[in-house]
Order: sequence, then structure tokens, then C-alpha cells
Amino acid sequence: MKIFNHILFDSLMPWLVKSADASRMNECMKEAVKISPVTLQDLSAQANKLLSNKATLTTWLQKQTASSIKLKPLSYSTDLPDYTDTQTKYYALLIDAESQRIYNSYLAISDKYATDEDLLSYHTVNALRNLKHYIVTASKEIRARQLVYNDGNITDLTTFVLFYLKYKLIALYFSIQLANKDILESSFEPEDFYLMELNETKADVHQIYLEQAAAKPLKEQKGKRLSFSFTGKPEKLKAIINALCTRVDLLKESLSPADMLIQLLQSKDIKPGKVKIYLDCDNKNFRYIIDELEKRYFDNLSLINIEHSQSFYSKKGTLLTSNSLSKAATSNPKAKAEIDKIFQQLQ
Repeated sequence: MKIFNHILFDSLMPWLVKSADASRMNECMKEAVKISPVTLQDLSAQANKLLSNKATLTTWLQKQTASSIKLKPLSYSTDLPDYTDTQTKYYALLIDAESQRIYNSYLAISDKYATDEDLLSYHTVNALRNLKHYIVTASKEIRARQLVYNDGNITDLTTFVLFYLKYKLIALYFSIQLANKDILESSFEPEDFYLMELNETKADVHQIYLEQAAAKPLKEQKGKRLSFSFTGKPEKLKAIINALCTRVDLLKESLSPADMLIQLLQSKDIKPGKVKIYLDCDNKNFRYIIDELEKRYFDNLSLINIEHSQSFYSKKGTLLTSNSLSKAATSNPKAKAEIDKIFQQLQ
């Protein structure tokens, strides 16, 4: 991750950039944008163009393995500052390209060691540790310089680069974590990462968004089957789900009929991502419904198992995670009265 290291500690530090450097950056970008990266080789070639005036970095880049396999986008995206001039656009292009290069290089290593869990775990933990180092460093610089994000409307180069780098690397961190989450001894939710690793507050959390097309099904773990452990009577569950669909718009039934959800909830062997359930109610109502179902009819309808099923999509079409459902917790959702009535009537 030498390029990130140079942005924070060496020749690419934004606070060293002078106005005269804009012309050279512009020439580098003119050559770089002629390349539309499709493979890692293309991406490395583009980075070489961007860094053509940095001999140490281009020499290093040329030694990195670059395959002809088609690039994959990061699993997570996030809102980033908008570039406003040559210098900010240069750094945005460089950080984006290097993030994608690292992610796809990691995926190549992941495929190489797919059958060796120890080596795969080593490379995953090492990548996450290095990324955390750079994210923490960027965060400390931001605090030390008392910089403000200001909804992404940033004209100062140092402020732009530090926030752009921090938020992009967080998206990269969680993309790598997701790729092999099932082999990690522990993993972070974004909010916990900010609180426990960055020593920041809940107000500092910058949202990341899971891109549905990039979500990777979890591997089956050593014979263990995923199940919500239904313990009730099937006819009771069917009556409640049908009533919730009719009276509180639980599901978009044109995409996922009530019977599909009923079968998934009772399944003793859920295949992650195979079934897709689309909600027509908001997350707060759904979370309240889940809590009521768990209390009465399930032993393991947990938020993490809902995430692991990779089956539930919000009203806006976003794949639900334990973190998003955790944030939706409330004792008084909009449809509370009707939901309570359904459960009371169909006990």
C-alpha cells in the first residue's frame, strides 16, 4: 500500500503541493484518462501515468503482480467530496484507482488461497491491519488540523485529500472484510469501527452502502446449516405473515409472495442469497415485527442470521444487514398498533 503511505507520510502529502504542481498533475491526468481500466494491468498502467513524475513509485508499481482478470467494483460505496480543480481531481482519481487495484489484488490472492484457510486468513488480517493504520492516521491528521467535512463542499486541498482518503479506505476496508468474513475470528460493524478503532463518536460515522451486485454469498461453514430455528406451529406463522402483508404492507408480494417468506422462515438449511425477500414497509416496522416473531416462534431469528441469509431487502432495495436493523430498533414504529393487534388476535 505504498501509494497510501506516500499520501500520508511522503512525497504525495497534499500539504506539500504548490500551485506550480497543478500543471504537472494536469499533464499526468491527460495521459491517465486515455486508459479506461478493465483489468488490473490496465489499472496499473493508469496509475503509472498518474505517477509518471514519481520514479520511486512507478518503479515499485511495475514490480507488482497485475493480472488480465476483469476488475470487480468494491462491495461498498460511500459519499465522497466533490473535486473542484486539477489538484483535487488528481488525488480523487489516484485514490480511486489505488483502492480498486488493492481490492482486486486482494481478490486474486483470495482465489489463490481459497483452499488454504490459514493463508487466506493471514492475508485478510494483514490487509485489514494495514488499511486500519492508514485510516487511523488520516483521522488523526483531520483532528490535529481541526478540519471539517462540511457536507463535501471542500476547496482546501489538504482537507479534501484527508477526508476523501479516509472515507474511501473505510469503504475498501469493509469490502475486504466482507469478501471472507466467515473465516475471520472477529469483524467490525461500521459504527463499532468508528467508536472502538478510530476513537470517534457516533456523530462522526460516515455511511457506507452495500452494492447489491457486489455482495458475495457466505461460504457454508464446516457442515453447519443456517436456520432461524422455527419452534411454533406452521399454521400460526402463515396466518400472521399473511395478515402482516395485507394490513401493514410487509412485503412487495409481486416480487416476493408471502409463501416465499413463510418457507424461508421455516427452512432448516438456508442457502445465503438464494431467496430474495423485498419489504414494502420501512425498516423500523420490520425490525419490530422481527422482534415480535422472535419472542414467540423462533430460537434464532437474530439480526446477524438475517444478515447471513443475504435474503432481505429494504423498501429501497438495499440488502439488509445486522447494522441497519440494529439502527432501526424502536418500541414505537408507525404501524405498532396494527402489528400488536395482529399478534394478539392470532396468538
